[in-house]
Amino acid sequence: MYRRPNLSFSSENGFDGLVSMNDLQHSIPPTIETTARWVDRLADIIFSPQIETAIQADLVPTPQAEEIEQNLLEVRQAFLALANGDLNFELNAKGILAGALKTLQANLRHLTWQTQQVAKGDFSQRVDFMGEFSTAFNLMVEQLAEMTVELQVQQDELIRRNDSLICEVEERERAEQAEREQRQLAETMVAAAKALSATLDLDEVMDIMLEKIADIVPYDSAVIMQVEGTTAFTRRAKNYQRYGKEIEDRVKNARFNLLETPNLASLLTTLQPFVIADVNQYPGWNKKITGNPVQSWLGTPVIARGKVIALFSLDKLEPGFYTDKHGQKLKMFASHAALALENARLYQEVQRLAITDALTGLYNRRYFFERAVDEMDRSRRYHHPLAVIMMDLDHFKKVNDQYGHPAGDLVLSTISQIVKKQLRQSDIAARFGGEEFIFLLPETTLEQAEQIAHRLRSIIAEFPIPYEGKKIKITASFGVSSAQGSNPFIDVGRGIEQIIALSDEALYQAKQAGRNTVRGRLIAS
Repeated sequence: MYRRPNLSFSSENGFDGLVSMNDLQHSIPPTIETTARWVDRLADIIFSPQIETAIQADLVPTPQAEEIEQNLLEVRQAFLALANGDLNFELNAKGILAGALKTLQANLRHLTWQTQQVAKGDFSQRVDFMGEFSTAFNLMVEQLAEMTVELQVQQDELIRRNDSLICEVEERERAEQAEREQRQLAETMVAAAKALSATLDLDEVMDIMLEKIADIVPYDSAVIMQVEGTTAFTRRAKNYQRYGKEIEDRVKNARFNLLETPNLASLLTTLQPFVIADVNQYPGWNKKITGNPVQSWLGTPVIARGKVIALFSLDKLEPGFYTDKHGQKLKMFASHAALALENARLYQEVQRLAITDALTGLYNRRYFFERAVDEMDRSRRYHHPLAVIMMDLDHFKKVNDQYGHPAGDLVLSTISQIVKKQLRQSDIAARFGGEEFIFLLPETTLEQAEQIAHRLRSIIAEFPIPYEGKKIKITASFGVSSAQGSNPFIDVGRGIEQIIALSDEALYQAKQAGRNTVRGRLIAS
């Protein structure tokens, strides 16, 4: 409780300075004791931490004293609220102190709003109503603005560096991924090269290619097409059985005119891969040839010695699957595969030339005897018939004498083509020497062989061969023999000699009978 000070009064009544004359005229003059207690009450309001808010019952207020007390109480509460940071107090008191406090409250509330705006980034706020505090606040805002600009610059630099770092990391990851892909591709290429070098059989080489391509570029089905001039035809196919027997057969037997097939023509002319993301959107796609349900297609040429020797054709059931990236991988594989494919083709050609007569395209005499051994052994073991036909062109020397040796060569090659078309794929046709030919017919009786010989004789006799505006007519004589396979103990080598000797005898008889005829002999059991 505040200690009351000693009071001195200058008037007779002792109330000078406490009440006005107007109060003295309208109220009961207070006693000195009452006045002292009022002073204590007002002192408590001003100085004490805690006070009674209600007026004491024995303290009879005067109107002015009560008004003063009420104003002081409201001002006290307002100051306490302000001291605790509460700017939302309501002050109804009047007078200079209350007015000043309200002005301070309004200034502080406005300053709070301005501070909030500064916190939101509005550094244009300035204070001009609080003296030195305004100067300090304004300086703070200016410094904050400068710091914010500097921080923004630093942040922008950090963002730039971070973006640069992210790009660097992403680029490094892409490079590492590309390196992994290149390494994997190189390893696959090496594995494919080893596999391809393990054989020179052309069909095996193509099968290995189709298998290894799948390790580099995925496909649902694939074809290797051989190119001859402007024609491409299926040489090897994989996975088309999934579409049914009809489609598989159509693919295996497909032939394409490259100039009339836009996607294949592109491979031939540009020597670059060609991608069709969606065949339904490609006007040059023809589904009628194969009928397979391909949606995305990729092809690339196989080039050897500057010439397209084959085409790789990959199918995918998923539209939009193939991209230029797949095309480049397939092109890389094709460049490695070309050597293996060409080597196998050359080896096959050498093998073919080793067993083929260069002029007629028929097998040569050596290969005929190799095959004859196998077929005679099979005939002996399984008791199946085997026939041999010997054919000799009649008066062939006259052709050479009359028309020259080029004409004679033309006659030999033309007759050979006629023979190829008339014989079965399992039959062996060979040039025996000069204008003499020999044919080995497995699973054929003497009667069947004689029928074949008669058909050949008739076709040759009725086929004039054009040469330099003239037509060369020639006939042939045939000697036929057959082993019925009834003697399982016959020696294979002697059996071949015997059957050929009998055919030769029959041919001699045909010549003696006037030529352009057929004679036959049967090996005795």
